[in-house]
Amino acid sequence: MKKRETQLILLAVVIIPFLGFTQEVSFFNADGFFSIGTQSNRTASITLFDIDQDGDLDALVANGRHWAEQNYIYYNDGRGGFKLAQPIGRFLDASYVMKSADFNNDGFMDIVVANDNIPNTIYFGSANQVFAKEASFGAIAPSRNLEIADIDNDGDWDIILSNRKAVNEICLNDGKGNFTNSITFGNPSDQTIQTRIVDINKDGFLDLITAERQSKNKIYLNNGKLDFSKSIEFGNEEEETRSIDVGDFDQDGFLDIVTGNLGSKNSIYFGDKKLLFTRIFDFSKGHMTSSIKIADLNKDGYLDIVEGNSEERNFVYLGQKKGNFKEIGLREELKDDTYAIEIGDVNKDGFPDIVESNSGNWNLYYKTQVK
Repeated sequence: MKKRETQLILLAVVIIPFLGFTQEVSFFNADGFFSIGTQSNRTASITLFDIDQDGDLDALVANGRHWAEQNYIYYNDGRGGFKLAQPIGRFLDASYVMKSADFNNDGFMDIVVANDNIPNTIYFGSANQVFAKEASFGAIAPSRNLEIADIDNDGDWDIILSNRKAVNEICLNDGKGNFTNSITFGNPSDQTIQTRIVDINKDGFLDLITAERQSKNKIYLNNGKLDFSKSIEFGNEEEETRSIDVGDFDQDGFLDIVTGNLGSKNSIYFGDKKLLFTRIFDFSKGHMTSSIKIADLNKDGYLDIVEGNSEERNFVYLGQKKGNFKEIGLREELKDDTYAIEIGDVNKDGFPDIVESNSGNWNLYYKTQVK
């Protein structure tokens, strides 16, 4: 592996019991009782969203990946239980992600699905959770992820597609849920797995940060005219980054980027005024990480990291003072193929909970308990 021409700092992961700390944090799964369905689909991702607008987070489950399977909505009963579900779509799809927004501004939540080499689909919501009207959007490509943002600042929701071995696409909304106009970013040879949308340079325009397989990750800067030709690279081209997330770990006012790497150490790239990202924390051990998510799980003011791994135990890293992390393993006996991690307060107790999207096994969730 090429030597990094950067300032490299090893991340201190403290593995010690909770004695002496004011908070005791655990992640409760009830021996598998907390699951979103009992099917063993090839789940690529689960998104938490209040699709029925009743005040709690429902689960949008995207299944299939390379193969055609059924997608579902699981409705939250208000207490963190998911015992009512409905299929989405007339056909089985090879899907990677489902997300929701009101794209046509009619007051009902719509559902958008990113698919692998078949048309991406938007399902328009109506009364009583009927999603009968549908339309395709974007180019047919190996889509691996999507984000929803008002990228052009015109007051409606646009869709950003991450494509593997194809250019990435920004599908612009005309305000009525039509996506006939689009622009692209990246190169056809790029293997983009995920894109985060954030104003990284604080100029008032949303930028694009991508997780790349077999090349350096990229930051595409928005010049305010939807021109993303200027980009900044970070990371190592020999690493296989499957996931990224963004937050201010050192609380210096600049956003930092955490990368989840398959088969090598995960890293935090610290932001600065010049967008150099040369100060780096490496985790002490490498895992087969497919998904990485940031949240303040125990509400102590320090950002935590949840790591979803392939055929390995999943881990939580609780943020501590002085930039240290405390490692907590989730269920030791489970070594599922966790394809994605989602975080949200499913039982409305004020603490974010953890949802695993497990390919080929039950999708589990863990309730965060703080004493």
